[in-house]
Amino acid sequence: MDILFLFILTTIGVGIYANVNVKVIIKQPFPAEFQSLEPTIRNHITTAINDWSSHFKIVPCTLDVEFSLQDWANRGGGRSFVSEHFENQHLPGKIILDQGASYEMRTGIDPNGEVNPDIQIFFDPIYFRTLWFDPNPTIRTAAMPNQNEQKLDAYSVILHEVGHALGFNGFLNQTTGEMIGQYLSVYDRWINFDGRNFFFNGPNALKLYGRPVILAHTRNNHHHVAEFEDMTDPYLTMDLMNGIALEYSHRYYISPLDVAILLDCGMTLKNTSLSKRFQTKSP
Repeated sequence: MDILFLFILTTIGVGIYANVNVKVIIKQPFPAEFQSLEPTIRNHITTAINDWSSHFKIVPCTLDVEFSLQDWANRGGGRSFVSEHFENQHLPGKIILDQGASYEMRTGIDPNGEVNPDIQIFFDPIYFRTLWFDPNPTIRTAAMPNQNEQKLDAYSVILHEVGHALGFNGFLNQTTGEMIGQYLSVYDRWINFDGRNFFFNGPNALKLYGRPVILAHTRNNHHHVAEFEDMTDPYLTMDLMNGIALEYSHRYYISPLDVAILLDCGMTLKNTSLSKRFQTKSP
């Protein structure tokens, strides 16, 4: 992380929503062909964090987000830069860790200091060229490109990556489900692997969905819902956090299931109206 930080220049956007102050840092050098998009990128990231934050009780805090373009075969990613102990919870021989960004949102304490980025979002330049940026991601009503143009909704993609930074992430072996070392993320502690498939068994997710939530492992890792070999449930395959594919010319939204999973990862609902939706089985 220290090496990455050395190359950051001060291209910053700031946004405030509820108790979250968002600062977006564009890592330099940034390709000339995309420089005109910098204000739009900052707006999309800020709005996406606002969107997730709107569902939860948040302590006043500042989230610093580093955005970059870099050659990467897996197209893109999002994560918290650091982890932090989760409310002193331990399981026998295991230490439970929270995502740094979520920890800061819950406690107001910045686990890696005020001068270091909290969240990293990055894309491969080739993949980045497939993204269409909504002129107003807050209302999301602009006409989208048609399917033939093969453009992905950039806001949906960024919203997805912020979801990883806030909770859909962990340390388990992505093939065997075994622990690596003694650490589990708040997401890992609800994972079950039956020798073939991964499932999420958090109590809020189970209450909403009515059964364990199958996770990806064929096309993507189990930090996503929906498995390519079992595409029988459109509720999962069209979820924002699905691990199969995001479709061209389609807007994705944070679902009740996504919120329920973050509740299982330690977040707290902002109000009770959404919790009533969790009493209804998935459509």
